[in-house]
Amino acid sequence: MSDRKPSDIQADDGPGDIGVSIWLLLLALADLRRHGTWPDRAMGFCLSAGGALVTTPATDSRARLTWGAEGLAPAQGELPGSRDLVDLYSPLFPANTADPLAVAHLGQSIDARIATQSGDSCFVTGPENIVHLHRMRALCDAVIVGAGTVDADNPRLTTRLVQGPNPVRIVIDPERRISPEVGVFNDGAACTLLVCAADRVTARDSDQAVIGLPRRNHGLCLPTLMSALQHRGLRNLFIEGGGVTVSRWMTAGLLKRLHVTVAPVFIGEGRASLGLPPATAMASCLRPDCRVFRLGKDLLWDFDLSGDHPSESKPTSQPQGPRRVC
Repeated sequence: MSDRKPSDIQADDGPGDIGVSIWLLLLALADLRRHGTWPDRAMGFCLSAGGALVTTPATDSRARLTWGAEGLAPAQGELPGSRDLVDLYSPLFPANTADPLAVAHLGQSIDARIATQSGDSCFVTGPENIVHLHRMRALCDAVIVGAGTVDADNPRLTTRLVQGPNPVRIVIDPERRISPEVGVFNDGAACTLLVCAADRVTARDSDQAVIGLPRRNHGLCLPTLMSALQHRGLRNLFIEGGGVTVSRWMTAGLLKRLHVTVAPVFIGEGRASLGLPPATAMASCLRPDCRVFRLGKDLLWDFDLSGDHPSESKPTSQPQGPRRVC
């Protein structure tokens, strides 16, 4: 775990705040990555007075962010609040931006519950984490949720709390049990894809709106889904929930990072967070590298899963931005 100390500087205080300009710069870089025009050498980035992306030498004093062998980083002299903002989202810009990247998030209570027994999850975490979710949607190509999340929350999965584009919305519903009348399929806010078992695809379905996948164990073949989404130009994926969906992506070894935001609330008996294959001993438990950020009263744990994974064969007025804890 990093030994970075807490920052008391807010990242998004208002229209003129330095964190806002850094956020706009991150959005511009995400757009650059989507269009496959990422630089192949060290470089600096800033925004023009009109808000256009400007590239500079990495050593240029105008650069707000720099790109190099270590990935994306804030330029020297950036204030702590801006540095924390960049630190949290820089893993979305890996050294090889052409590789697919799947990042998942769960918001849970101290006792590892994501909802009450009745399914109420509005809201486990505080407003700062909700803003974080909207930022992740804006920076990723697609946001993915399971049928249970749509049933329980009827989410819009848009970026209405932050500046940035709405992602493609993907609903994993193997048996097609969700009503076609739910909001994500009808509100027109963004393109929405339905993912189901191949045997649930009908002749009336458009292959532009429905993806049929082979079944695997109790779910669908997620590696096949990743390949299908890459074919559509969707490389950076944000798996937003719920617990079953995130657990399956993690167990399949497809996640590069996992965000777990822990709120200071006790739910008691309720819906569990992660459900992973059991370990036979503490020595075999997964202990990935991690960082911790403060989001208001919540703590966000950012786990780096790029090195090892559990597998199936083995055990507008925005709230305060992220503050690095350690």
